[in-house]
Amino acid sequence: MKTMKLLTAVLLSLCLALGMTGCSGDHTKDDVLNGFNDLLHHFSQYALTEEKDLQGDKTKGEDTYTGSYSAEYEDFSDVEYIFGGTGLDRDKGNDLTITYKLTIDSGSAKLYWRDKNEEKIITEDSGADTYSVTLNTGDNYLTLEGDNFCGSLQVVVE
Repeated sequence: MKTMKLLTAVLLSLCLALGMTGCSGDHTKDDVLNGFNDLLHHFSQYALTEEKDLQGDKTKGEDTYTGSYSAEYEDFSDVEYIFGGTGLDRDKGNDLTITYKLTIDSGSAKLYWRDKNEEKIITEDSGADTYSVTLNTGDNYLTLEGDNFCGSLQVVVE
């Protein structure tokens, strides 16, 4: 995550420098920003937990922000970054709906949306619900954190 932030800062600085070097017209600046945004989205996929390391089965949606995930956990004490990315703007719009069912049999679990460095808690209890999120510029990740967590999670992000 720290490497991603450093890379983001360097690339943003480069884009800002290019934007101030006297490039004529808004078209060139838009092209630079769009290219930077595409680069951020490309590299942010590597911040997600690799599918082989996830506890469950993930079905990808139209991009790294959407899809479905179903998992059974047994004494899970770790963090999974399930969906999300880093960018200036998302091509498909910045509003997402998260529909989930979390069952905690023992231990503890926390499902949250990581927005930059802030954790927006979705739930820390067993239950099912829908949560809406608007993406901001930067890091945006659906995250499950467990501490000796035994239970299950089903989630769909659209």
